[in-house]
Amino acid sequence: MPVRLNSASSLWPLLAFGALLLFAFPASAAPGFESARCVFAVPRGERATCGFVAVPAHREGAHGRSLRLYVAVLHSQAQSPLPDPVIFLNGGPGDAAFGDDTDTWWQISRPIRQSRDFIVFDQRGVGQSRPSLDCPELDRIAERNWKPGMGRAEVLALERPAALRCHDRLTRSGIDLSAYTTAEAAADVDDVAAALNYESYNLIGVSYGTRVALAVMRDFPDRVRSAVLDSVYPPGIFDLDTQPALIARVFRRLFGECRSSPDCDSAYPLLEARFDGMLAQLRSQPETVRQGRRSVRADDGIVLDALYATFYDPAVLPELPELIDKVARGDLAALAPWIGPVFSGGPNRSDGLALSVACSESWPFATRDALAASVAASEPYGDNAAYALEWQVCDSWHVPPISAVDAVAVSSTTPSLLLAGSFDPITPPEYAYIAARTLTNGRVVEFRAGSHSILSTESCAPELVARFIEMPAAPLDALCADRTLAPRFTAAGLSDQPPAASAGTEARSP
Repeated sequence: MPVRLNSASSLWPLLAFGALLLFAFPASAAPGFESARCVFAVPRGERATCGFVAVPAHREGAHGRSLRLYVAVLHSQAQSPLPDPVIFLNGGPGDAAFGDDTDTWWQISRPIRQSRDFIVFDQRGVGQSRPSLDCPELDRIAERNWKPGMGRAEVLALERPAALRCHDRLTRSGIDLSAYTTAEAAADVDDVAAALNYESYNLIGVSYGTRVALAVMRDFPDRVRSAVLDSVYPPGIFDLDTQPALIARVFRRLFGECRSSPDCDSAYPLLEARFDGMLAQLRSQPETVRQGRRSVRADDGIVLDALYATFYDPAVLPELPELIDKVARGDLAALAPWIGPVFSGGPNRSDGLALSVACSESWPFATRDALAASVAASEPYGDNAAYALEWQVCDSWHVPPISAVDAVAVSSTTPSLLLAGSFDPITPPEYAYIAARTLTNGRVVEFRAGSHSILSTESCAPELVARFIEMPAAPLDALCADRTLAPRFTAAGLSDQPPAASAGTEARSP
């Protein structure tokens, strides 16, 4: 049975006023768990336990160093919670679990926590876990060196030496970058559950977290009761040289949906052809766009980066045909609020971990010839993907490629729910259907107007996921009933400011 809090109800009135709360497991009852302060606010009426779990850096060979994973248990509202919690696996790779949006955990887990605990942790090398593989060298470039209108080649010229400085600093400090793999991250999940005395558990993975979840299902099949895979990124998908196709796919999906809508097609006739013509014009003759008090040089790459970022937010999707129509007619000022940095780095991303994973799991299987073919087939949308940082640094990152077993599809009988958004710009629905082929008890639920991370962007999704975890074999048709509806494109004016999370998004690994 899992470790439970002692006398939590009597402590609550004394601690409820605090912005940061700590409820610790008794150390004697949870070997391997070291209690620590919660680094996030706990809402009134909720309970959380935070701490560290020590795991081996390597589970094979004579490697003695251990790592410390920062773990948070968001406790169930039930008096007697069920013994199998939900363990949430974040994306990236390298995205911190406890960044600027920790309120999200409380919101999406609320239906689940009616009966179960909900566990979130920073994966090895990320966020509060130690050691950190963050690259402040890259963060500083984004903060200090970005100039409006910088092209991808200019960005890459700054990023490559910064990334290599990060690599050298990490290795000089004794960090073995070959320890940061999906397989080791999967074993960490089981170690976290064992340290908290849970004998079985359910998994929710988002984006890269789905790849980790699938590895857990493969390596610890008797421990996983059910799995929810949101925005699926399965093993066997080596997308470094197919990124151009992903970018082209989501634009063409939008144009296809607009053509199939009489209202959209009437309002914005020949939208794709006119937009492609404008991109060709901007490639040969960039224009200047006013962004507040400054002028921004806008070529085809700048325009595509800005528009591609908007696909991550399904709330913007209804207005995208109108925005693209304005761009196609030469009104680039409408796009100005979305033009922003395309650097790697950031305060909530561990680029050292991201590069360690990509350089062992994607780069060894990618070729320049395949990339060139993908760029050519994706014209005029895919050129920017050729400037991915991995192409410039992986030959100097010095991590071995993954094993054969880690590079093939996972076969499992674990009950699995796979969530996909038709407008997901980085993990398209096709990935979910590919993964489902070898999941005997897997079913795919696709949201026709959905994007990336269904659980956090579709209001009905938390209840859908909770229902599945409660009864994995039960019908789900009555929930999220509008998921099959086409996007409802509008001609309404766009907001003056884009969502903050969208402005700096670029085409990188999930």
